Amino acid sequence: MRVLHIVTLVDDRNSYGGPLTVAINQCQELRRRGHDAVIAAGWRGEGDVPTEIEGVPAHLFPVTPILPRTRFAGLYSFGLARWLRNNSQSIDIAHVHFARDLVPLSAARTLYQARIPYVTQTHGMVVPDARLAARLLDRFAAAPVLRRAACRFVLTPAEQQALLAVCGPQSQTEHLPNGIRIRETTQLKPVPPVLDVLFMARLHPRKRVMEFAQAAEQVGAGRTDVAFSIVGPDDGDLPQLRDFIASRPHLDKALIYEGSLTHESALHRLARADIYVLPSVDEPFPMSILEALGAGVPAICTDSCGIAEPLSRSKAVAVTSGQPGALAKTLENLISDTAQRTALRIAGLEAIHSEYSIEAVVDQLEQHYRKFTDGD
Repeated sequence: MRVLHIVTLVDDRNSYGGPLTVAINQCQELRRRGHDAVIAAGWRGEGDVPTEIEGVPAHLFPVTPILPRTRFAGLYSFGLARWLRNNSQSIDIAHVHFARDLVPLSAARTLYQARIPYVTQTHGMVVPDARLAARLLDRFAAAPVLRRAACRFVLTPAEQQALLAVCGPQSQTEHLPNGIRIRETTQLKPVPPVLDVLFMARLHPRKRVMEFAQAAEQVGAGRTDVAFSIVGPDDGDLPQLRDFIASRPHLDKALIYEGSLTHESALHRLARADIYVLPSVDEPFPMSILEALGAGVPAICTDSCGIAEPLSRSKAVAVTSGQPGALAKTLENLISDTAQRTALRIAGLEAIHSEYSIEAVVDQLEQHYRKFTDGD
């Protein structure tokens, strides 16, 4: 099959995060199975525009901010719109990684007009919004696009209910988890003299990097056997984080902001960590947690994370309320307990193998794609 995945934005800082990672993983596995899977997206970055992303062919076009005071929603790509109009007939099915963004909204409209079947995957990004502008956008743009989709993929029951509230109860949804490729290089690492505790996410208030920094101060004070690192592009909290670090000279070299990385480099950085922490709340299905588990890195998430319950049930993650005090206590316990870290590592790898492998995800994708195409 000729499959096109559409994502709002690709840049050199991995700003769009999880949805792009999901698209890359899915396309890599589809291509491994012989399908012609490619990515089309807006582009923002320095230097030449890439023609592939981690081995997946990509059609990337510069974006222009159309709507003021918006992050991704107001970006538009005239080049992508033109390319899609000219090339839509070479596509068997499109997979739109959907948010209330101009790029996927306009792309889905073009696909519909060209009578190309498409599916949507909303990644927990479309929930009811009481603001007038959001209600109007849903009524006249987002909801029609979602209803016209051949299928709407959701991650959790909570996302299913939210999506049906936006696009109507008659809209069929299908559960599709996120998945990652199983790594072969996950041998048990010796206990290092200094444990590397990592936060890696956008520095957006919802990701709660400041709670991580506060917990790091509580746990790291006076210790030389643990260091805390932060990786991710700024999305609002970097000035506050820099001020926090600068005002605490006693944390010199114990709490470090390392900047942002591309997705591929971020995976290598994650694999070097000894503990991964994601203190964000109401996270639907964080790819970074799956990537940590797949790399054999013990992970901590909050109890409001969409996959906290099943992962906790299989003892694959440590779960906390996410408040600085509770987070610090969970961290302290994990840092001081080598046996617990080893148990989490083993259970995490087992969970990835049994429930969250990209192979199992793409098995489902192929079945759904074939319902709407005549592909071989």
